[in-house]
Amino acid sequence: MSSKTPLISIVIPTYNRQHLIERAVQSVFRQTYPHWELHIIDDGSTDNTWSFLLANLPSWKRQIQSFGRNNKSIQIHQTEHRGVSHARNFGIGKSVGEWISLLDSDDEWYPEKLTKQIEFHHEHPEILFSQTKEVWNKKGNLLEPKGKYQKRSGDFLKESLEICMVTCSSFMAHKKTWESVGNFREEMKTCEDYDLWNRILLKQYPIGLLAENLLVRYGGHEDQLSNQFQAVERFRLYSLLSTRNEQISNGESIQNRNHLSEENQSFHGNSRNLLKEAILERMDTLVQGRKKRGKDVQFLTHFQSLFLKDEPIPQKDLLTLLDDSLF
Repeated sequence: MSSKTPLISIVIPTYNRQHLIERAVQSVFRQTYPHWELHIIDDGSTDNTWSFLLANLPSWKRQIQSFGRNNKSIQIHQTEHRGVSHARNFGIGKSVGEWISLLDSDDEWYPEKLTKQIEFHHEHPEILFSQTKEVWNKKGNLLEPKGKYQKRSGDFLKESLEICMVTCSSFMAHKKTWESVGNFREEMKTCEDYDLWNRILLKQYPIGLLAENLLVRYGGHEDQLSNQFQAVERFRLYSLLSTRNEQISNGESIQNRNHLSEENQSFHGNSRNLLKEAILERMDTLVQGRKKRGKDVQFLTHFQSLFLKDEPIPQKDLLTLLDDSLF
């Protein structure tokens, strides 16, 4: 790591969250870490979010005046409404920090969050992605995640393929390494984070865990993406099949793994089997659900046929899974 206080680029996407954005921004200002830049991206809000950001920017800049080698800065950006993935990608594209940290506009960091996370990466230089533990605020009640929702560390691909195992607002990434994995898929309206974590783990990058509650997540908003779409499993299936298509195009089919070392062959074989099981399970879940509701399953059985032959599924066909009118 180039210095003890590398520049951290913080990205906050927001859409129609005028009533919440101040809390998130103030939690950034309270950080004990001294060297960061903040990018707030208004994703084409239709409420007064943009005018609120413009009105508050001068006073926010006064709050974060800093001197010397370490500096703090804030920029606001407005884009067309294209969804949270595009907003995050836009912010990452504007960022110049060595590290990227994400914060959703309805969440709040503890003051030591960035300091402790950077210290974690100094102590574990081989780990280039990390998250922290968190508490959930559900209508004023503070709860810690239990059971399968508890945070894990390292290689947890099996669990990650089942459910989303990383929280965006606690996530930190080494920017250059992130660029080698690729950004959020912008066509995905939800589960875009689930998709990214799996792609990181499939590339054999561990995701470290700072085992301390440094984030408060607020639940229960009507506008939360997970509440807006029918059959959320279709988004996860789209993610997994898209990733599988990329593996095939990169020559990672069963027949083309002979050039890998024995250790890498073992990893790729195991991860491939986990991915295959997750895809088949989700296909079956969607097929059974559609049959019960008397809906067409032909496109899904066609996907199954191509998948079992280790053939890619055309992108135009995969996009069927994202068509809200069919679900």
